Amino acid sequence: MKRDLLPYQIVMGVVSASIAGIIAVLGELRSDLGFSEVAIGIIVASGFFASFVAQVGFARYADRGFGRQMATIGIAISAIALFVMVVADTVVVWSLSRAALGFAGGLVLPGLRRAASVLDPDNVGENLGRLIVGEISGFVMGPIVASLLVEVGGLRAPFLAFAILSVLFLPFVARLPDDNGKRDATAGFPFDLLRNQRLQGGLILIFGYFFLIGAFESVLPVMLADEGARPTTVGLAFTVFAVPIVLVSARAGRTADRLGPPRVAIAGMAISAAATSTYGIIPSVWLLLALMTVVGIADGYGFIAGQVLISRSVAEHRQAGALGLMGAAEVLGAGISAIPAAWLYGETGKELTWFIVATSALILLAIGAIRLRGTQPVNASGTNLDWTPVDRHRTPTVD
Repeated sequence: MKRDLLPYQIVMGVVSASIAGIIAVLGELRSDLGFSEVAIGIIVASGFFASFVAQVGFARYADRGFGRQMATIGIAISAIALFVMVVADTVVVWSLSRAALGFAGGLVLPGLRRAASVLDPDNVGENLGRLIVGEISGFVMGPIVASLLVEVGGLRAPFLAFAILSVLFLPFVARLPDDNGKRDATAGFPFDLLRNQRLQGGLILIFGYFFLIGAFESVLPVMLADEGARPTTVGLAFTVFAVPIVLVSARAGRTADRLGPPRVAIAGMAISAAATSTYGIIPSVWLLLALMTVVGIADGYGFIAGQVLISRSVAEHRQAGALGLMGAAEVLGAGISAIPAAWLYGETGKELTWFIVATSALILLAIGAIRLRGTQPVNASGTNLDWTPVDRHRTPTVD
């Protein structure tokens, strides 16, 4: 069963590496091309918003059985966007190419997440956690490789390397196995799922948590560059954040399966937000990196449990629709946060920026938790109650 996930993990890793590699060089992008903090925020946000459009508009096709075709088209678009970045030199072109890259990721993700969620209905959490291993491995390696390529070949080298990798990777993606879940040949836009109160609560949690991620991508690389960090240090920052997520991912999924995903998600996300509020007052880059390791552990539990929560909120044949909405909530939250956070950092400095971002996230997490109270899982594998440990002998409750 674990090997059945490997092809999807590999694709997730390559997509994640291409996107994360850009983040590592944002500080260099600002200094080499003279972009402002707000311009960096716009570039980051454009990718998030384009991914939102893709996941809302096209996730339904993964429920119809077209996940492999969506992934293939997504990787092809990603390659084109990365080739454009090799020559881009204005904010407009950078924003458009980053938007294309985000749109490509939005095409790929729903099918991969659906494949993991339907692989073994009794172990949704563990399998989604294992899929995260692929995503975070790419998230770790992308910045490291990008920062090393910048040192050796200059600012454009990472984009050329990732573009060539994407082209070479296309034949593998085109031969991805079909998932083994139930399909819905008539699946439409997933907006009808928003009537589900449990799904509403889960989406609010994800939306609030990704306020942190939007600021993380648009502010942290610039902040570290302002404090004298080299691109390799920025790559290290993403590594110490992401490696703990890889290490705890499968355990986090099993914990969510056993204890119930809402309370694991809320606890992990709240710890992450509280710790993030201190990023602006940490006196040393190295102390910040140490704190980010702790945040990575909390994120591993919180984000993976959030995915389990979303998956168990709907029937099997609507998995891609629900997980597409989750992806849309992710990128919408991050996109809304990225530009104001970048502007705040440029105008007021790091202390107020991180405090406001973290406080906003905590407020949204509280709203999501309130919305979740009293709800139950919907799909046939959702035998874990909302706030209590799993009971394998209980008949699932349908909203």
